[in-house]
Amino acid sequence: MSNVLVFARLTLVEAGRRKVIWALAGLAVVIIGLSTWGFARLPAVHAFGADLSTADAHLATAQLLAFVLFAQSFVGALGMSFVATPTIAGELESGIALGILARPIRRAEVLIGKWIGLACLSTGYMVLVGGAEIAAAEAGTGYRVPQPATAVALLAFQSIALLTLALLLSTLLSPLAAGVAAVGVFGTAWVAGLVGDIGLTVHDSSVAEVGTVDHLLLPTDGLWQGVMHALDQTGLVSSFSDHLIGNPFFQGTGLTAAYLVWAVGWVVAVLFATQMRFSRLEP
Repeated sequence: MSNVLVFARLTLVEAGRRKVIWALAGLAVVIIGLSTWGFARLPAVHAFGADLSTADAHLATAQLLAFVLFAQSFVGALGMSFVATPTIAGELESGIALGILARPIRRAEVLIGKWIGLACLSTGYMVLVGGAEIAAAEAGTGYRVPQPATAVALLAFQSIALLTLALLLSTLLSPLAAGVAAVGVFGTAWVAGLVGDIGLTVHDSSVAEVGTVDHLLLPTDGLWQGVMHALDQTGLVSSFSDHLIGNPFFQGTGLTAAYLVWAVGWVVAVLFATQMRFSRLEP
């Protein structure tokens, strides 16, 4: 266990040295600043010559908040993918792994330590960014997110699922290719989930199944739908549901316990596959 914690700490230290972390932080600050200004200006917006009603303003806030958090999650996905992929592939290419793996240290300890360090990093990022955006929305418009802790927790879980996949890809591809592939899979999963939602809207079961399969193969979009549901008040959903059908930043139903269990099992299975692949690699 001590070796695992040592590698977790070293992973955090190494991540802090990478410029991508500072670029990620800079983008987050810019997005938070712009969204804070936008939320503060939202109550003064006029629509068709009249002020927005409170319900309209809160609906607009919920939708804008969902959009901003999606942007932040995509930035986080981009950054975490390019931080996670060099963790294994980069060290193998540079020869750093030769000095580590030649010692009497179990490879499982190395992998789990690195995974814990990256998971702590991604969770901290999503908690800070998600909390800041939710606080900005409430301060600027008075809209209270009904389940802020759930929204932030699912954002962090989404990031952990993606970085776990990125670690697996880093045992198969070069660091750059693995990072590009991880981000590409993340974006493709979101598009596939959107296609599934369209299928539900037009009552086409075959198209809707695309979303179902997508949520099972890669749970990032399924977890994102849980985030969107946590951002909406029940009153808003029932009042405006007819106008929000097909909206990519609206989700009328929350995640089931069974799906959350599946998502946890998916992360464990991918991490196990990564360990199996890592144990066979030659340093």
